[in-house]
Amino acid sequence: MRRQFVKGMLAAAMAALGVSVSAQAQETIRVGIINHDTGPFATPGREIRTGIEVFREIHGDTVGGRKVEIVFRDMAGPNPANARRLAEELVVRDKAAILGGFYLTSDASAAAAVINQTNTPSVLFVAASPTLLAQSPMFVRAGQNIGQSATAAAQFAIKSGKRKAYVAVSDYAPGHDVQRFFRAAFQAGGGRIVDEMRAPLNTVDYAPIAERIRNADVDVLDVFVPPGAAAVSFSKALAAQGVMKQKLVIGMGEAEDADLHLFDDSILGFHQALYYAESLDNPQNKAFTEALKKKFGNDRVPTFAAVSAYDGMALIYRMIESQRGKPFDPKAAQQAVLGITINSPRGSLTIDAATREPVQDIHIRRIDKVNGKLRNVVVDTFKAVRAPVLSN
Repeated sequence: MRRQFVKGMLAAAMAALGVSVSAQAQETIRVGIINHDTGPFATPGREIRTGIEVFREIHGDTVGGRKVEIVFRDMAGPNPANARRLAEELVVRDKAAILGGFYLTSDASAAAAVINQTNTPSVLFVAASPTLLAQSPMFVRAGQNIGQSATAAAQFAIKSGKRKAYVAVSDYAPGHDVQRFFRAAFQAGGGRIVDEMRAPLNTVDYAPIAERIRNADVDVLDVFVPPGAAAVSFSKALAAQGVMKQKLVIGMGEAEDADLHLFDDSILGFHQALYYAESLDNPQNKAFTEALKKKFGNDRVPTFAAVSAYDGMALIYRMIESQRGKPFDPKAAQQAVLGITINSPRGSLTIDAATREPVQDIHIRRIDKVNGKLRNVVVDTFKAVRAPVLSN
């Protein structure tokens, strides 16, 4: 009876001070994830879920004295209006304190207005457009600015003695960004762009394009096409024309280790610039890979999308931890991750305090045969790459 009386007196005292019992006990924090669980991007959507689940398997579901509840919403395909609606539902109806996910640039761009109106901290797991961070001061990027990999690809080509380039990209915004950043870095290094082309996204037959590239007087080909059927078709067309052996061919995530079963040996020698590689030898990547295989089976292979989600959750947990013992302040939570460095499966990851962009290593991987199997092998690394800025 005495305990109940004291508890009641304490509650009354906190109420008089404007502090609720629930706030003092540290309420559950909801994190809304805008993802692609169905539709054409369901495969990377699965990897984003995988990264989140592996993170929680290792780090638990409580941080800063608060239970963390994940609420997923399915985009079911590219649809900006749907992205905005889901952001509104998560923040207004579901009371999500933080948003994450955002595989496509269009997802994040459409949600920006809601995020700005509600001052909701939002972590971009994969969306890579250089323009996104300017659309909301509440955005923080966990994946990459696509200019980082495109610039590293150009610098690797120059370092390899290449001076004449052909650029072939898919005709959509990420392809255009890769084209611009590769061109700028390659020319800055003393190289010359001999020719450029944009292939429609619905391209099925890449043979005519491969023939044009074969006949061009170039020593390096920079490519960017979506992974899956397009990447397989393009790589086979290039190999059939002898381009894979005649020129340095460098892309960006078209042939991840998880997708190499789709390719034959004609992909050997293909290079890619990206911020993650399965073969990276560090304690965090080892722990991530072991937890992934334990939870999902030995046949599961880590991917950059899963690692981006894993690191996105690390940033979200840092935000929540910063608010330990006090009412959740969204702006203060977001500010808490600016300038921090975390040890990631990809290596060291720093969030630039001024730009909210990642500063990270970019790895050049080449597809080789390792123990009879196709694998991405790291052949060079560009350290602490910052998001590049173009003047136009």
